[in-house]
Amino acid sequence: MQSSLKKSLYLGLAALSFVAAAGVATSSADAASKATIKSNTALTTAGSTRNVTFTGTNALYSKPGTVKGSKVVATTTTVKRLAASKNGQDNVRAYRVATTNRGSVYYKVVTFDGSYRGWVYGGKSTDKFAGGVASFATTTEAKVPSTLNAPYYTLAKTDASVNDGTTTTYKAPAWSQYKVGRTMKDASAYKTNLLQVSKAATTREGDTWVYVTDVTNGKLTGWVKASALKATTDVPASEGVTINYTDKATGKVVSSHVVPFKADDSTLAKLTMDIYTDKKAANNELHNNMPAGYSVADGNAWGSVADAKAATKGSTLVFYVTANAKKSVTISDSLEIASDGTTKTLVFSGKAFTQWNDAKAAFAKDPTVTDLDGKIIDSSVLKTALKNAGFDTITADDGTVYTLNTSVLPSNVAFGKNINLIYSK
Repeated sequence: MQSSLKKSLYLGLAALSFVAAAGVATSSADAASKATIKSNTALTTAGSTRNVTFTGTNALYSKPGTVKGSKVVATTTTVKRLAASKNGQDNVRAYRVATTNRGSVYYKVVTFDGSYRGWVYGGKSTDKFAGGVASFATTTEAKVPSTLNAPYYTLAKTDASVNDGTTTTYKAPAWSQYKVGRTMKDASAYKTNLLQVSKAATTREGDTWVYVTDVTNGKLTGWVKASALKATTDVPASEGVTINYTDKATGKVVSSHVVPFKADDSTLAKLTMDIYTDKKAANNELHNNMPAGYSVADGNAWGSVADAKAATKGSTLVFYVTANAKKSVTISDSLEIASDGTTKTLVFSGKAFTQWNDAKAAFAKDPTVTDLDGKIIDSSVLKTALKNAGFDTITADDGTVYTLNTSVLPSNVAFGKNINLIYSK
């Protein structure tokens, strides 16, 4: 019996030893099954060559997929959705590459909006994208829309608060290259710059963008949505005759305008255009673009009469002007919009009449409403002056409050003009 007990103990210990050994072997096998990183380097080719899309066969991981501690960042369902997206924000850029001891290649990628970032399987070679990613063109070449057939364009609007591809130009179509944006945020200073269209591209959203060259000073050369442009009859200096409107008293150039060149006689060896003679088209354009607040100088207004009579393409001429006398914007009557929508005269009395007259007196003393006769006052300056003077609200003796309706103020109010104010209650 003692022999039997010893035999049982021996067999039990042997079994435990076998289980323990098996456990060690399993742990060693698990450790061996996890790949290790042999290299991890930044991709240095041009960014546009590293735009990729997900193939949907592999998920996105926090580390190369077979490395210990790797977690799923985006499932195959998610990456398939990103690949099928119609939004440029979902474009993808590869920026690092890693290889494992097993010869597998992984790329670190990020969506253009930064929502997803991680590692995806990329095949067995670093020569090209494979596995879970493939090369991707974020734009496709397109034909310039047939509606854009004018020689020159300007931006139809400029608004620094808007970033939709229509109020300034871009270094590349929006969301077509990683972290590449606008040429400038506020293009209002260049709203009259002349732009020439040369090529077009379609983005992931299906929008048509065109490449424009700024022939005025190059500031707006770049990409813009085709819908953002408006045709203009203006031409660059090289295609016309530049008129420098010069203050005769100071010698300073007040403004400039380019008159399109059209030869008086196209058969001559030397092509010239007469801008001097009154009522000719070129002379009319000269006068129609005089700087506001100035008049033609007395006597001979030309720097050179001979050059004005035979102007050549690309030349510059001096035309003298004189500043007008300073005048003020003045207030005439108060009007009211009746319930039926008609406008009628609003007659104030009592305290309201006193308030009205006090506001007129204060407005007349405001220096911001006085400048060169004929020059246009900025609408925001006019509105501020009206409010500061006390025109914004007028209170009648019976407590009725009349509120100035600034939305119906006349547009392009010139200094020296008399305007009416419209109220509602």
